[in-house]
Amino acid sequence: MLFNSTLYLAFLIVVATAFHQLGAPGRRALLALASYAFYWVWSVPFSLLLVGSTLVDYTAARVIAAARRPATKRLALVASLVFNLGILALFKYADFFSQASLDLFGVQPWPHLGWVLPLGISFYTFQTMSYTIDVYRGRLPAHRSFVDIALYVSFFPQLVAGPIVRADVLLPQLRCEPGPVDWDAIRRGIGLVVYGLVKKVVFADGVAHLVNEVYAAPGGVSGLGLLVATYGFAVQIYCDFSGYSDIAIGSALLLGIRLPENFDRPYLSTSITEFWRRWHLSLSSWLRDYLYIPLGGNRRGRVRTYVNLMLTMLLGGLWHGAGWNWVVWGGLNGLFLSAERLLDVGERPRSRARAALQMLWTFHVVCLTWVFFRADDLPTAWLVIERIATWAPGTMPISLWPLAATAAVLLADLSDARAHWVSFCSAHPVFVRVLAYGALLVFGLVFTEVENPEFIYFQF
Repeated sequence: MLFNSTLYLAFLIVVATAFHQLGAPGRRALLALASYAFYWVWSVPFSLLLVGSTLVDYTAARVIAAARRPATKRLALVASLVFNLGILALFKYADFFSQASLDLFGVQPWPHLGWVLPLGISFYTFQTMSYTIDVYRGRLPAHRSFVDIALYVSFFPQLVAGPIVRADVLLPQLRCEPGPVDWDAIRRGIGLVVYGLVKKVVFADGVAHLVNEVYAAPGGVSGLGLLVATYGFAVQIYCDFSGYSDIAIGSALLLGIRLPENFDRPYLSTSITEFWRRWHLSLSSWLRDYLYIPLGGNRRGRVRTYVNLMLTMLLGGLWHGAGWNWVVWGGLNGLFLSAERLLDVGERPRSRARAALQMLWTFHVVCLTWVFFRADDLPTAWLVIERIATWAPGTMPISLWPLAATAAVLLADLSDARAHWVSFCSAHPVFVRVLAYGALLVFGLVFTEVENPEFIYFQF
């Protein structure tokens, strides 16, 4: 991770330095080229899918904007959806659906493909589809510049793991004429990049080894050991993904772009409903605006509302991965959301004691769902839950780092450490900040095993 981070930071510094020397057209061209170069490091052939999605949605949006007949507009929108969802289904879900058909009906419609999942395909397909849908709804004009749309789809800080950015947020910023360098934004950006790297390298990677070891063979691990590992995964996925989001948001600030926040201290939520208002905000709002509301939202009666919630979360689960464990993960979240709506779980409780109890309850419900997210398959997930529920005997991981990391992360969120750190980076002289960055780097080197793991959400 540190080696890759060094390369990324060097790349970011070079691009940011050149960016601030250019005018608006040159900046857009530079960022588009840099974004494709960033993707080419992983795969040149798969970048053709990125180009394909961009071409299809650029053309579809132009046709929609120019068409006079509603049928023509609908046809262009359908073409966009079929292409984008088609490539997503082909690369991500073909083997799952084929195996599911064999398991359920004894018929395998096509052989196992075993294709590599293109990096970031789930993110950029959702992002490019939202552009075409917004043009179809009349909320956004179709842009004439192909370079602008290509950059919108491929913007490298958030290309492979979000946030999923709407066109009306990013495109206007790309068209802005250059002004004076915003040094406060640059200082904030550097602070966020450093903060995100620490969350990833120290906390996420720090517990990953134990979590991976326990979940690889949970049958011999005690119930307590599995519970500790599950706490560890709760820390790992939060620090891994929110760390990436911080790096993406901070990198964009160095380039004069403000991306939306993607996390808002989700483990402090007092209900699952609130959790999904704080976790992966860009995906939650995407599912709400482009799936839940078009299905009818809560406008067609209570029963239909529950059905829409379940469908939205089931599809949200499948978005994360092609497997029954992700289907169950999405279904459980839909079930809890529906139950809270049925029981009229409203705003945060005014009593601190009750808020603390509900926060503790919500955190453990989320950890229950994380078991299905982390397990390799559904039988493994059920085994983990059974052994935790029965407090089964077995080996116990000797490391208490997952518990310490869980406490540290919760305390950091309670104290709003991220906001304080960013304010520190904006307010203090450069030599103080350099000393702080150096101290964090040493902390990461001393207390972290360098295994160079990828970000979890790269697999989606």
